[in-house]
Amino acid sequence: MKLFAFFAAVLLAVDASTDKDQWVAFKQTHGKTYKSLLEERTRFGIFQNNLRTIEEHNAKYERGEETYYLGVNHFADMTQEEFSHMLGLQNGERPNLNATLHVFPENLEVPESIDWVEKGAVLDVKNQGTCQSCWAFSATGSLEGQNAIINKVKIPLSEQQLLDCSTSYGNGDCIDGGLMTNAFDYIKDYGIEAESSYPYKDEQSTCQFNDEKSVLRIKGYKKLRSYESELKNAVGTIGPISVGIQSNSLQLYAGGIFNGGCIGPLNHAVLAVGYGAEDGKKFWKVKNSWGSKWGESGFFRIVRDAFNMCGIASSTSYPLL
Repeated sequence: MKLFAFFAAVLLAVDASTDKDQWVAFKQTHGKTYKSLLEERTRFGIFQNNLRTIEEHNAKYERGEETYYLGVNHFADMTQEEFSHMLGLQNGERPNLNATLHVFPENLEVPESIDWVEKGAVLDVKNQGTCQSCWAFSATGSLEGQNAIINKVKIPLSEQQLLDCSTSYGNGDCIDGGLMTNAFDYIKDYGIEAESSYPYKDEQSTCQFNDEKSVLRIKGYKKLRSYESELKNAVGTIGPISVGIQSNSLQLYAGGIFNGGCIGPLNHAVLAVGYGAEDGKKFWKVKNSWGSKWGESGFFRIVRDAFNMCGIASSTSYPLL
């Protein structure tokens, strides 16, 4: 019994050492610092719980029981509740007379697969930081796509302008979040600057928009009916499309085709940039705004034609140049 207890203690020490090593690497990789030793201990405890979640899930992935895997990223020291609070898509949507539905012809020909990243219509992955500004990144992403496809111009556009200047259109600050359609209404009226002239600050500040620096204005926007078939028509023939999703379960996503665990209302805005299939599993390819170190180089794939997984087809829109 004493020998068994000794080896058990050694195993526990090894596990603790492994967690500690990963913790040190995590802090270095993501530049994490904490205000006090107590806060760091608390964060380390959360990190350890997330490590166990990752290990248990990935064991199922290795056995072929899951189609996606998890990993340590910059959210690994956060609880699920904390993570959900940083997501910034507003639940409701104000009535808007400018909103019209896109009606596709019945004989529309749509490709079986498409990737707008490969076609050059998706610009580099950005990072919204701690601000609940995902809606602004989704809006600029779809507009950057249309600009690249129609005008053959690739210019990163300013999320900061939308965050600072579109509050009168219904969008909030870094806590209240916003909507892509509100952002489109604002851009229709004022235009938008390039990111280079109005860079992102990860916080809301006073509007500094300069009309002389505006690089693009739109005619309006269109919405889609809430069906995955409609989203496929749009992504397949129009380009990258702004979508809302329920994203709580994506916190530790690292790769593969995400296939479940979505509960609650839509709370995050992203960009559908393609679709296809892998080993017979249909998926959507989606651009996120959590940096290129998250997921599959800043993107994720989510199962397609599976009862509107995570509400991916429930709130969809794109701008009209």
